[in-house]
Amino acid sequence: NKARLVQRLGRDTMPGWIAGEDGAPIMEEQPIPEPHLMLPLGGTREIGSHKGYGLAVMIEVLTSLLSGGAAGPDRRARQAHHLLAYRIDAFTDLEGFKDDMDAYLRRLREARTAPGEERVYYAGLPEHEEEAIRSERGIPYHPEVIEWFRSILGELGIEDRLPAL
Repeated sequence: NKARLVQRLGRDTMPGWIAGEDGAPIMEEQPIPEPHLMLPLGGTREIGSHKGYGLAVMIEVLTSLLSGGAAGPDRRARQAHHLLAYRIDAFTDLEGFKDDMDAYLRRLREARTAPGEERVYYAGLPEHEEEAIRSERGIPYHPEVIEWFRSILGELGIEDRLPAL
């Protein structure tokens, strides 16, 4: 998860991302303590956690209870899945939907930004852009990960053909 990645990179947490062991949200940038708790999407109530909590509950119901599995801490394998597929043409014209979706996403991208922000992002946009960059330039790895790969190659007696750091 992102908190673990931030921790491994030696960076500070963003305000409202996590809570301390007592459950109190950490509202200033600081190193991530151990142990810590993840806050719902949206962080604290003041910055929208009730909405994120509602989304999390909905996802839990769809991925666990709807398929006959357990939810929350009762889930043994800590895995849950839910597949959803729509036959769009059963609801509306497919080409019209695609055009409307393109226009909607364009309006989101072109929306006025919050003060201090350069642009508006929607779910999937950063990943789509990053995929295009990585397809062209390759996937960057943190030096610690490369060293970990090298140690495994050495243990297994496999030739190290990783690029030099």
